[in-house]
Amino acid sequence: MSLPTASPSALGSAAAPEAGEFRRDHAWRIVLAAWIGVALGLTALPFYTLGIFAKPLALEFGWSRAVIQSGFTFSMLGVICSAWAAGWAIDRFGVRPVALFSQAGLALGFVGLALQNGSPMVWQATWFLFAVLGVGTTPLTWSRGIASWFDKRRGLALGIALSGTGVTALVAPPVINQVVAAYGWRAGYVTVALSIVLVAMPAVWLLFRDKPRAAPGTAQAQPAGEGMTLVQALRTRHFWLLIAAFWVICAAVAGLIPNLVPMLTDAGLSMTEAAGYASLLGLNVMLGRLLAGWLLDRFWGPAVALVLLMPPTLACLLLAVPQWPGAAVMMIGLAAGAEFDLIAYLCLRYFGTRNFGQIYAWQWVNFSVAAGVGPIAFAMIFDRTGSYHDALLVAAVLLVLGPLLLLGLGRYPKAWSTR
Repeated sequence: MSLPTASPSALGSAAAPEAGEFRRDHAWRIVLAAWIGVALGLTALPFYTLGIFAKPLALEFGWSRAVIQSGFTFSMLGVICSAWAAGWAIDRFGVRPVALFSQAGLALGFVGLALQNGSPMVWQATWFLFAVLGVGTTPLTWSRGIASWFDKRRGLALGIALSGTGVTALVAPPVINQVVAAYGWRAGYVTVALSIVLVAMPAVWLLFRDKPRAAPGTAQAQPAGEGMTLVQALRTRHFWLLIAAFWVICAAVAGLIPNLVPMLTDAGLSMTEAAGYASLLGLNVMLGRLLAGWLLDRFWGPAVALVLLMPPTLACLLLAVPQWPGAAVMMIGLAAGAEFDLIAYLCLRYFGTRNFGQIYAWQWVNFSVAAGVGPIAFAMIFDRTGSYHDALLVAAVLLVLGPLLLLGLGRYPKAWSTR
């Protein structure tokens, strides 16, 4: 199996125009707005902050960890119900209006979390509602926007934009932990909502623009519309291999991250120390995003997945002992950073941009199902056994299986290949 690379002469001749993709039409502004939108979106904020809220919620309401983590399951259900509509709306109306509407809805959802009355049903319904309203703040939206502006440096642009989740993982745990410690968990959720309204929405309003469609017959008319229809994609083995591989990968990674802080405090670390490791996770998520984006512009995607997604198997074994939490967190962060880039990039390379919103919506629903199952599965195993040990062993197996499945994708289609 050969990995496609570029020759030095080709790199020299292509470097200027490829770097120019960020400068052309101020496309860097699109990447910056998407980066902020990802950092303060549905994918990052709930995922990297729930660990801070878990014990205060359990203390006030007497909830089990499974009840608290069940929020992810109901968020998953909300995404399943709304992603199809979001994908259609993105293809029909563009990224910017969908993103702004969803950011407002997500902020309202976090206010709803701050108003909890102790009913598990209200807790779960709130997670469902803010997922429905906030689905347009996920990479489903931002990836489509990046894809229309970039070609030769699409992988790097995606990596930079999607690295916003790493900023959330780095900054949010210690900041929210300080707010919760000083003012309580309700103030913590209000702080999250305000960050969306005061930072994310103005950034998208001022910086983000959908790329105008070129007139038929011009040199720029084709790229925005090349690729498969949804029906054609559903008939390929590539589509279903992506579904299977990323389900097991995402279930494992999603189970690890929101349970990380409770896992580390159970092992004897203080809350401050555990939040510090959560910040280290964020730094490595950013590194994983950027590294994956850089590699994807140069090498075959499934091979990149093998290199970046299998090391967390060792991380699971280290946490099961537990030993060397810093090394384990670094490996988990790299994998969490790479998975978003890989899903979006492989969809673009195997299916094109013609119906990317609708095709990627299926993949995003799949990701959301895994992200909903993983955390509550970890929590249920803990509630039953009093330990995360067995859950970590299962995650280790899944993180071997998923990358191996991706090797079955084969070469990129040539019809809309950029190389």
